[in-house]
Amino acid sequence: MRIDQLRIALRPRPAPQALDLGFALLRAHAGPVYKTWLALWLPLCALSVAMIFMLPDYTLLWMLLPWWLRPLLERGPLYVLSRQVFGEDVSWRQALRAWPRQLGGGWVRQLTWWRLAMPGRGLYQPVWQLEQARGAAASERRAALGRNGTGAAAYRFGLACAHFEGVLNFGMMALVGLFLSDTTMNPLAFLSKGPHSTLVDMLAMVFYGVAGGVMGPIYTACCFTLYLNRRATLEAWDIEITLRQIQAPAARHQPQAGHAKPLLLAALACIAAVLMAAAPAPRAEALQPAAPAPAPGGVQCARPKQLPDVVGKHAPPHSVEQALLRKELRQLYNSDDLRGYKCEDSWHLKDFKAAKPEKPPRMPDLSALAFAIKLVLIASGVMLVAWLLHRYRGKFAWLLPAPEVLAATEIAGLDIRAESLPPDVADAVRNLWERGERRAALALLYRATLSRLVQQDGLLLAQGATEGDCLRLAQQAALPPARYAIAATATTLWLNGAYGARWPDSAALYAACDAWRAQFDAVAVPATAPAGELP
Repeated sequence: MRIDQLRIALRPRPAPQALDLGFALLRAHAGPVYKTWLALWLPLCALSVAMIFMLPDYTLLWMLLPWWLRPLLERGPLYVLSRQVFGEDVSWRQALRAWPRQLGGGWVRQLTWWRLAMPGRGLYQPVWQLEQARGAAASERRAALGRNGTGAAAYRFGLACAHFEGVLNFGMMALVGLFLSDTTMNPLAFLSKGPHSTLVDMLAMVFYGVAGGVMGPIYTACCFTLYLNRRATLEAWDIEITLRQIQAPAARHQPQAGHAKPLLLAALACIAAVLMAAAPAPRAEALQPAAPAPAPGGVQCARPKQLPDVVGKHAPPHSVEQALLRKELRQLYNSDDLRGYKCEDSWHLKDFKAAKPEKPPRMPDLSALAFAIKLVLIASGVMLVAWLLHRYRGKFAWLLPAPEVLAATEIAGLDIRAESLPPDVADAVRNLWERGERRAALALLYRATLSRLVQQDGLLLAQGATEGDCLRLAQQAALPPARYAIAATATTLWLNGAYGARWPDSAALYAACDAWRAQFDAVAVPATAPAGELP
């Protein structure tokens, strides 16, 4: 890897700073990265919208298709970023042509169990795509990259991107839902299935495509800089880059004659041997680590306490070479590029008042109040969830089993059980009508009609049904026309008399009784009839 050609200031950073570096990298190369991502993402979303329109019975499957294949599409923007970070300009067309060759390795894992339980998969994409690692080598690389909190940072960042993408998706759905005529400022009503459910599903798929198109390159770029930051920490890229930038000094003497070169080298070797033999033993202070080099401008300051020592503490050196090597490392880390802090002169007003150490104020014990607030918040959250479930209980009715329909034993306060009817219904209705009990006569005719329809025709009447519901169910049950006509006549007579005090004349009532007797109460032929007689 040509790390000396990196176009970014790469050094070991905390995870949040590495994520910020990803945003800066994406802003610098947003054009080719987003073009590559949208050229792969939008056709897949358009295919899902078309399949929802053609096969609406499998809407959920078509909506999950772009989400499921998304890890493979993320390798397109990663290809562009991995080239741009080393100064190689890659267009989105070149990235699309190279994308099929980037799909090898890790795709089975990323499309199966990792797809549901690994939001930080972007940290490990370069292991398969850029390092071309496979099998046990890839597992070891993933384990090394995920240590020291980097894997947890990628996991949390993936969850944050998923939540922000959901906010964008839900916000667009709510914005459109506010303008629908059949809702009352309720974004959740937009999700209800109505006569235009297919159009609603297609629109929801479009919203998901927009949200994914915005967040996809952001997730890929930030996970890529997390990967680079982890590799820079593991492999000390910053030190290697600095060492590569150090140029060797030019030779001070160039011999004129070619035959003088061996003689000169031999003389220098003899002098070096004499000096090494006469040199005293290394002193103790020479073996100690070198002090921090002064900052430019003559300003020297101590390393801040909160900044860790990169070199760290070691045992005393065992040789002069080791002491010199540690000294060079400390001088290298105390340079402006790798120090991590800056020394500057500044002017401050002198404080003439003797500063007295202030005792920290004693804080009262608020544990009981905190516990009470915790209980109130938990109770409020439970009540809010319960209210939302009650408020939108109709949205989840499909999750519950269908309630068992109870057979009705009375309709509009009238008993329709068979044992509550007289043996001869038609004669009983006539007798009540002739005695002047008109309401009781119509009630008997109506409830006897419903009772016969339930017993003889199997009409299923629900508990609490009204007269209109009973007549509508009788029409839907495809009864014989004569029986349905009697049911309609009995219902009309009962409603007009009981609720409108519009009583029929006797002829109409007697005709209804005769028709009722012919249909529901016909006398069967006896099994033992006298000879020569007709029943």
